[in-house]
Amino acid sequence: MSEDQNTQQAPSGDIPAADKPIVIPPAGPSAPVPAADAPSPIEGRLRKAPLRVPDMYEQCSGFTLFGRRIRSLIYSTDVAVIRNSNADAVFAVYPFTAQPAITQALLTVAEAPLFVGVGGGTTTGRRAAELAAVSEMQGAAGVVLNSPATSEMVAQIATTVDIPVVATITKYDEEAAEKVYAGARIVNVAAGRDTPKVIAELRAAFPNLPIIATGGHDATTAQAAVAAGANALIWAPPSVIQLQKDMMTRYRAGMGAHDDDEPAKKEPMAEGVPQVVVPPVPDITDMPVADVPAGVVSTVPPEEVAKPVVTKGFVSPFHGFLPRLRRRG
Repeated sequence: MSEDQNTQQAPSGDIPAADKPIVIPPAGPSAPVPAADAPSPIEGRLRKAPLRVPDMYEQCSGFTLFGRRIRSLIYSTDVAVIRNSNADAVFAVYPFTAQPAITQALLTVAEAPLFVGVGGGTTTGRRAAELAAVSEMQGAAGVVLNSPATSEMVAQIATTVDIPVVATITKYDEEAAEKVYAGARIVNVAAGRDTPKVIAELRAAFPNLPIIATGGHDATTAQAAVAAGANALIWAPPSVIQLQKDMMTRYRAGMGAHDDDEPAKKEPMAEGVPQVVVPPVPDITDMPVADVPAGVVSTVPPEEVAKPVVTKGFVSPFHGFLPRLRRRG
């Protein structure tokens, strides 16, 4: 039999058989990973961290805290805000006396390192040191002192706890330098419009000192702080009231919960189906109690006072059976 007869002819219109076998790439953990610029972000179906730190904050050099890089800190004590933010750390400072119960509540929901205020203004001395020790035992990553705190107070707390002490300053002077020498591991610059200037002076004196500062209201202020030498920025998120107001505005317009959603489309009613007219209901979900329209909440009239029932001709069942008491004398 000739070679021409051994060769199988492919039918017309079909692809001829390949000379080499088809190689199927392996699957499983040992399978090769295709090249990509970066891994795809992992998000949940419902949980998508709606409070995202501005992208500009990624330009910060950051500082390392217990092996973690900190570039952004969210300034909030709201547990819902803290839980739904993607900041690298939490800056929990509030204008009240520090309480361990508040710290414990914040640590319960925080998924990032928590810097908690322990005093410096109203709370000083031994109480502030004890609060710092309790905060460390609870799991705080650092303690923050207000600007009125003295260098002696910084030294007392720095020798009490093993977590960094953050000293807040409003200007650079000898007192600010003494706080650094006393043991402040991080300095928070809160100088308002002079923040970039104070950061530059502090950076010139302490080249390796971690410096954090407020990012301000716009990208220009944040860039000025980073250019002056800030390692991390503190971001003040919008209030929950504002977020709720924006959400209700979108809901009223028929939009979804996300910015890329389109208005909800209403399907046309089938012919011959009667349409039910539903009267509009006032929306009071985002109104204060004092602004509730009249008629939404009905008042209950006071109940009538029950009149005593008087029964005439009542005879006790014990009449004639009880002994009579005789009076003496």
